[in-house]
Amino acid sequence: MKKTVSVETTTLHDTGHPMRAYPQLHFPLALLMWLLLPLGWPGVVQHLFSLQWRPNISPHLLTLQVGSDLMIGLSSGVIAGILACVVYRNRCQLPFSPVILVTGVLLLTVGLTHVLLATVPFLPAYGLTAYVRALTAIVSVAAASMAFPLIPKIQRGLRTSLEVRQKEQQLRHKEEQLQRSVRVNETLLEIVQLAQQDNAVHTSEQILLRFREALTVDWLGLGIQDGDTIHLSGVWHSEQATGILTQTELPPVMRGVGMAWLAIEAQGAVYIDDYAADPRATPLYLQERLSSVALIPLTDPSAGNTIVMIASKVGENRGWASWERQLFDAARVSVTISMERQEHLQDMETAALQDFLTGLGNRRAFEDALRTERARANRHHQPFGLMMLDLDGLKRINDRLGHEAGDHLLQTFGERLQHGMRAEDHCYRLGGDEFAVLLSNTPLTSAETLHCRVRELIGEMHVEFSEVDVSVGLAFYPDEYTDAPNLIRLADERMYAMKAQHHSETTSRS
Repeated sequence: MKKTVSVETTTLHDTGHPMRAYPQLHFPLALLMWLLLPLGWPGVVQHLFSLQWRPNISPHLLTLQVGSDLMIGLSSGVIAGILACVVYRNRCQLPFSPVILVTGVLLLTVGLTHVLLATVPFLPAYGLTAYVRALTAIVSVAAASMAFPLIPKIQRGLRTSLEVRQKEQQLRHKEEQLQRSVRVNETLLEIVQLAQQDNAVHTSEQILLRFREALTVDWLGLGIQDGDTIHLSGVWHSEQATGILTQTELPPVMRGVGMAWLAIEAQGAVYIDDYAADPRATPLYLQERLSSVALIPLTDPSAGNTIVMIASKVGENRGWASWERQLFDAARVSVTISMERQEHLQDMETAALQDFLTGLGNRRAFEDALRTERARANRHHQPFGLMMLDLDGLKRINDRLGHEAGDHLLQTFGERLQHGMRAEDHCYRLGGDEFAVLLSNTPLTSAETLHCRVRELIGEMHVEFSEVDVSVGLAFYPDEYTDAPNLIRLADERMYAMKAQHHSETTSRS
């Protein structure tokens, strides 16, 4: 069996030749050969340092020539020096480039050529000047030949630079959108928090001020509906606003006139991008260069009318962007939901403290009001009275005429009791046929007057309910007791004592 011997061969590079050992010397040596080439031109070496004088020229022309040549030479030398400093300081990052070297040599030769030209009228070294000009021409040709391959690179660089600028613009645009989104979200959050307040007008003013921070507007105001009239008021204005737009109170708008009624009747936001072109524009505001208007209606459940938030732009600031409209719409929805929620909560709270049959306060409302009245009287050192009432005859009405008649009796007594008391007194139905009245700032000496007033009330009711009577018990703070339980107990005892008396009288008559 033959064995196959594998022989590994290695190619050796001959590094003995200096040109092969130092390939970076190729270009400088070639450039040196080109620089020495003009010396072969006939007569150049012979007259290289010749100082033969040539005919004189005009002194003014001479001054212009010498000055210009010196300035060109000095500028070329400075530029070459700056280029050399930049290359040297960035030598670690910049690779060797023939273009940079040729450019530097070109600047130097151009500068040297003009310096020699400036000295010719005084030191006519025409041969040397011709040689330097030839060198400049050679370097110029070399630089021009190297410039052509750079054209595609320059074009790519320009395209890359353009793409970078476009991406930077896109990034700036996205950053602006992000900042705007953050600003809008923060504004909406503040608006939702503001909408929890009870005063709708004050809330609307605060919301408008938040619009000022999020939008580019020049005037913000409110339109408050009062029947067939909208009262306009300014909340804020920029420096661009003039004339009537700087006033706090603006002329009212009657129904059917102006744009605020459009928002009220449509119950939706109205946006006018070009106010001057709208046929419903008011000349008074056209004089103030009003350009765009946004009207956002808000229904005030407590007042039963509509509040219109108004945002305006002036002059060249015109039009409403989609994100601005979205902010207005989102704010309107948020505030509307919050107002409806507050109204619902208020209705629930009212229902929790109100007797559904008579509309008077219930036992819970009575207990809360008694604590409040006692604290107020104690703070101001004022008396108050507590009246407990029991309606006699309700059971007989229910048994004989039915519960509907009994309910009518309770409603009628509640209305008469409410109307028979003062405005500062508060009436309550505690349950069944029991009622109570808190008598603010009422002393013990008023007991007889209060009994007479109740008797008059029952006398009026006898027209419709002849079988009805009422038992009354009074107690007074602080003449009789200073704590609520004892006041209630004393008034109840007196009420039941009168009730027993009425029952005794009824029994003896029968």
